[in-house]
Amino acid sequence: MSRLFSVSLYFVSFIPLWISVLFLDILSILDNTTSKMTEYISISCILVGMCISLVVIYYEIHRQGKEGSKIYTLKIAKEEKAITAEYLLSYILPLFAFNFTLWYQVVLFLVFFITLGYLCIKHNYYSINIALEIVGYRIYQCVLSNDDNVVIEQLVMSKQRLNALIGMEVHISALNNDYGLDVSKG
Repeated sequence: MSRLFSVSLYFVSFIPLWISVLFLDILSILDNTTSKMTEYISISCILVGMCISLVVIYYEIHRQGKEGSKIYTLKIAKEEKAITAEYLLSYILPLFAFNFTLWYQVVLFLVFFITLGYLCIKHNYYSINIALEIVGYRIYQCVLSNDDNVVIEQLVMSKQRLNALIGMEVHISALNNDYGLDVSKG
């Protein structure tokens, strides 16, 4: 996967935070007491970043085809349901400590956000992506085997209900060492 795709996945994974920041910034703009430059810059950056990221993610996921994937037989597929809540509690909730209407708080947030992003992208680490869940992807803990009967365990993102496809062949395209993308359907 491209570096731009990794950055886009990282940015979009914080969508609950961005929605909250947009809400707070809009409320701050409607309150006519102080300068609103921080809010206008914040809103602009979030909207531009979200638009670019969504286009990149859409293009990359739809560009993925069976030709670059590996064929596996699905042995076990268990849907991961708690992973989203864990992600929200671990990554998103602590960021609400920042006041996004004050420029110095935004700078502190950006230092933290960019450092975390750099480390996640450098180590090719993706956590659950809430935006992908919103558009119908689910995460499954899968046990897969290839033609040589080599068995692997992998987290797989899929729009299909993989737990209903046990024993069937699936086409998995690697996102990183931990996550694969099911590209079995056209």
